[in-house]
Amino acid sequence: MKKLILTCLALCTSLTAYADNSLYETGPSQDSSFVRFLNAAGDKVTITNGANKLALGAQTDNRVSRFFPVKAGDKLTASAQAGSLKTSVEVVAKPGEFITVVLVPQGSALDKLIVRESPTDFNANRASISLLNADPACAQAGLNGGAKGASVFENVAPGATQRRLVNAVKLSVQAQCGKSNAGAAVDMGQLQAGERYSVIVIPAKKAQQVFFVRDSTS
Repeated sequence: MKKLILTCLALCTSLTAYADNSLYETGPSQDSSFVRFLNAAGDKVTITNGANKLALGAQTDNRVSRFFPVKAGDKLTASAQAGSLKTSVEVVAKPGEFITVVLVPQGSALDKLIVRESPTDFNANRASISLLNADPACAQAGLNGGAKGASVFENVAPGATQRRLVNAVKLSVQAQCGKSNAGAAVDMGQLQAGERYSVIVIPAKKAQQVFFVRDSTS
């Protein structure tokens, strides 16, 4: 087993504890890759590798970990548990790739969605936002935003994401599943130029829950 996630889990016993320095070697001529975890279950999730654990809460402000830098081509393995539901995780990142491992309940099992993104749209004068569909029951996710409710994203399949650059303004958005609103409108506040954001759709007891995070790295 590669030591891809081992150092991360040893240092991160909760989402409030992160190291600012680099945790993994990438090599002088190799692009960094990044992996984060998203809890889309109704219970807390624990991700384990041996004796090392990473805890993800069940509230919007602690469901998502930061992006951890990893060595492209190495295998990341771990096990995850939400209540009595368990699953295993195995993923390999390509150079420059951003991966979100979504842990989501499916009936009596804990499933995972591997969402891959290779962003190429950085602009220091604009903000970058994405819509990540982490709800298997939302066949076509969309996002409307701004004062006129203009379409920002359309037809985002479960386990997929779309990203685009927008002006760094105050922004409120409404997610949709098909032609119906998904969750409540989300106030993203004042977007910052050069920053990346993710609007995330997850399953809930009543349809969907929608929230956003700033895509920070450790």
